[in-house]
Amino acid sequence: MTTGFQKAGVSAPDVSVIVAAWKAADLVSAAVASALASVDVSVEVIVVDDASPDDTWTTLTNLAETDARIRIDRLAVNGGPSAARNRAIDLARGRYIAVLDSDDALTADRLARLSHIADETGADIVVDNMVEVDANDRQIGEGFFLRSAAFGAARDVDLATWVEFNQPLKSGDCLGYLKPLFRRDFLKRTDARYDPALRNSEDYYFVAHLLAAGARMKYDPAAGYRYRRAEGSTSHRLSPSHTRAWLTAEKAFFAQHGAALSASEKTRLATRLRGLQHVDQLVRTIDLVKTKRFAAAARLLVSSPGSASFTLASLARIAVGKATGRSAFTRSAAT
Repeated sequence: MTTGFQKAGVSAPDVSVIVAAWKAADLVSAAVASALASVDVSVEVIVVDDASPDDTWTTLTNLAETDARIRIDRLAVNGGPSAARNRAIDLARGRYIAVLDSDDALTADRLARLSHIADETGADIVVDNMVEVDANDRQIGEGFFLRSAAFGAARDVDLATWVEFNQPLKSGDCLGYLKPLFRRDFLKRTDARYDPALRNSEDYYFVAHLLAAGARMKYDPAAGYRYRRAEGSTSHRLSPSHTRAWLTAEKAFFAQHGAALSASEKTRLATRLRGLQHVDQLVRTIDLVKTKRFAAAARLLVSSPGSASFTLASLARIAVGKATGRSAFTRSAAT
């Protein structure tokens, strides 16, 4: 079922804001409201319910009745954020497509600013900085999400930069959390799709494939995205299925694009792959230990000595973190 903008017969908007919603009944209304409050740009908001078991669909149905710019759809079976976003992209009619998570929010000027940058530069992807907020919408810490001098001013982002700042074991700035604005014509021309096998890091791979396909990407240092950091989010619950899916996606990316990559891009991708292999062994080891399969955990460590040292050191940090109440990893551990 799809309702809203198209049914009302309103002309195509400047920006289609796509929202994948799962168990989002309590937060999605605020996310949608922030997109509808955008100024100096016409918008439609497309929300796809990923077969939520709660009242998300009822909430969306009520929302769609209040504003013709809201269009909603529902997946019959839970497919993860990639499947929901792919469906939303299929429904989108704007010149640009902006990604918004169901628990986040946009500032009123963000979409006009990013679409203006795309119009002026011809960029196919535009991203900006963001601020982190807690469950009560209070800003966490001071300053913006990206803090280094590398992202203190407007700049281009090529594939090498995208990979360099999405290293799973590297502290500091991580670009994979940013929510881009995409030129819809470029997505159509390249038949771009989110990988439905990924329920974590799907944004990273979607952008990486676009950059490898020749997309031009611009970064703006203004912070127009409000990113809600909640301890219960997928980013904090890595499982072996997540990390194995990363490795599969990483190898598939290189198989598809490797022949055309530069030496710099290949070097950064090799570093990223090693990091993902380390994280995969750590997560699998923790899973085996939790289920008391100690012999299997030992065999896993022996099978990859290069990752074993990282795993053992990480387990030690986790133990210390639990004792002191501090997190053992930086925010870039799950990109």
